[in-house]
Amino acid sequence: MSRPTKVWLCGLLLILAAIGIWLRDTSWIHEASDMVPLAVGVPLAWFLGGPWKIETSPVSHHLKKLGVAGVLVWLIGWVVGSITALTVGWTAVCVVWATWAFAPEERRGRLSLVLLFSFPWLVLEWPQIGWLFRLTSAELAEGFFKLLAMPVVREGTHLRVMNVPVDIEAACAGWNLLQLTLLAGVVMGAYEIRAARRFYGLLLFLPILAWVANFLRILILTAIALSFDVDLAAGTVHGLTGLVILFAVLAMTKGICRLLEPKRTASRRVVSAT
Repeated sequence: MSRPTKVWLCGLLLILAAIGIWLRDTSWIHEASDMVPLAVGVPLAWFLGGPWKIETSPVSHHLKKLGVAGVLVWLIGWVVGSITALTVGWTAVCVVWATWAFAPEERRGRLSLVLLFSFPWLVLEWPQIGWLFRLTSAELAEGFFKLLAMPVVREGTHLRVMNVPVDIEAACAGWNLLQLTLLAGVVMGAYEIRAARRFYGLLLFLPILAWVANFLRILILTAIALSFDVDLAAGTVHGLTGLVILFAVLAMTKGICRLLEPKRTASRRVVSAT
C-alpha cells in the first residue's frame, strides 16, 4: 500500500470516528439549530491548516504515546458514553495523524483547539459551568436593575422585574450558543494572529467576551419584556438577539486580534535629492 493511500485511509477512519461522536449521544437533536453549526469547525480546521503536502516521517516515541492514549480515551468514551472523552481522544489522534502524514505548517498546532470545540461536549456534559454562567448573569442583572431603582426580586436564576417574570434559562443566557461563540473566536484568532503566545493570550479573553455579550442579551430581552410583551421577548426576538450576540462576540474578537497583532504597514523609503 502506497504512502498516500495509507494517509487518506487513516483520514477516512477519522471522519467515520467523528460521525460516531455525533451519533453516540443524539440528545443534541432537540437543540440542533445551535449544535449542528459546530460541525463546521472540522472543515474550517482543514482549510486553515493548509497546504496539506503529504510528507510522512517516522513517528516519535512521544507521538506514539499520544496516539495510543487518544485511541484508548476514545474507546473509553464510547463505552461510557462520554462526548468529552470521545472528543479529546479523537483530537489527539488527529494531531498525531497530521504530524506524521504532512509537512509541518506554522499555525497548524493551534487548530487542535478548533477541533475540540467542533463537538457539543461543553453544552451536553458540563451543565455546572452553564449554571455558574447563568447564576452570575442573574446576580449582576439584579444589581443593575436595583441601581436603576427598579423593583426586582431574584431566586437563583429567576428574576421578577417590576412584577414581570424573567427566567434566565440556558437558551436565554446564551449557554447553547456559548460553545459556538468560542469556536468562532478560536477560528478567527487562528486566522488573524500569527504569534502563538498572542493567540493563547486571546483565548483568555474569549470566555469573558461571551459572558459580557450574553449578559447584555439578558438586559435587552428584559427591556423588551418590560416595554412590550413577554411573549415577544421569548419569540422571534429571542432568536434574533442570539445571532446579534454571536456577531457582537466576533466583532469584539476581531478588535482584540487587531490590538494583539496590528497590521504592519509597509515602510516607505524617502529619497532626498541633493
